[in-house]
Amino acid sequence: APPELLAEMFEIQEALEEAKAGGLDAAGREALTAQQEALGARVREIESGLAGTLSDAWDAAPAGERARLLVEFKKALAARAYLRTVIDDLSAALGGSQDGHVANRRH
Repeated sequence: APPELLAEMFEIQEALEEAKAGGLDAAGREALTAQQEALGARVREIESGLAGTLSDAWDAAPAGERARLLVEFKKALAARAYLRTVIDDLSAALGGSQDGHVANRRH
C-alpha cells in the first residue's frame, strides 16, 4: 500500500490491537464501527475512480501517457486491497462477517 495510507492506518491498527487485547467497550465499538464505515466509503470512492476517471483517462490517452496512468491504477488497486484488509480486520474485531469478497491475500 502507499506509504501515506499506511501512516494513516496506524491509529486504526492500534485501536484494533487494544480491542483484541482487552475487548471492546461501547465507545470502542462505536469508534471502530465509524472507522469501518468511513473506510468502506473510501473503498467505494476508489472503485468509482477506477471505473470512472482513470478508465476514461486510459481510453482517451495516447500510448505515451498510458505508462503514467498504469502507475495510478496500481496505486489505486493497492490502496483498495489494503483498505479491504483493514475493513476485514475491523469486522473480525467487531464480531461481524466479511463483505463476501475473496480474502486470499492472507494465505
